[in-house]
Amino acid sequence: MSRTMAIAGREMRAAFGSPLGFVIIAIFLVLTGFFFDLHVRDYAMMSLEAGRNPILAAQLNLHDGLVRPLYQTFAFFLLLVVPLLSMRLLAEEWRQGTAELLLTAPIRVSELVAGKYLGALGFLTVMLLLTLQYPLFLWIAGSPPPAGAFATAFLGTWLLGASVLAVGLLMSSLTESQVIAAVASLVTAVFFWVIGLMELAAGADFGRLFRALSLLENLQELSKGVIDTGNLVFFASFIAFSLFLTQRTIESRRWR
Repeated sequence: MSRTMAIAGREMRAAFGSPLGFVIIAIFLVLTGFFFDLHVRDYAMMSLEAGRNPILAAQLNLHDGLVRPLYQTFAFFLLLVVPLLSMRLLAEEWRQGTAELLLTAPIRVSELVAGKYLGALGFLTVMLLLTLQYPLFLWIAGSPPPAGAFATAFLGTWLLGASVLAVGLLMSSLTESQVIAAVASLVTAVFFWVIGLMELAAGADFGRLFRALSLLENLQELSKGVIDTGNLVFFASFIAFSLFLTQRTIESRRWR
């Protein structure tokens, strides 16, 4: 465990000490800030319309009208940003030749994978925590979102980011090129994001399977403010399977 945490600490220091890390945070905050403003404006317009429409007024609430679509938008941006974070985790080690030192060191491959992942996940968590400024603005403005529903929406977004990060680590283990790792991670994440949209074309049986495998579908359930153990199991399984494949990939390189 101590070796895992040592690797995780090294990764976090490398991420926060790198210009790329701050560029990633800056890009993410610029995007989220811009769309926070757009979502607030849209909600304000809906509130004005609700003043003239009693039916809309009965249906409109802060969570469904603002917080839920806001954090679903943040989750989509994670699909674009997280591959930039994960692309260097192992691809850089292969390219620089430092992977051989790690693989011959007295550590297990599982410890290496867990350390790399936890270090990057720590960086991702800090980046997401910075988005708490947006509900804080709402609270200061006198419109605090429901705490439980907001926490569930935030949890869903964090799990989505953690899942994309696990895929990115897998792709980074397959190549020495950071660009290829980032593109492969993005394509894979987008595939699992939209796979649920194939439900109608796939038929009943495969449609249910595609919905069950969809990152978007599982995220939407959590963003409603309800914690379903099925969704938690999906994200945990998605992450665990990606990390397992990463470990097997590294082990195959170790014995070449």
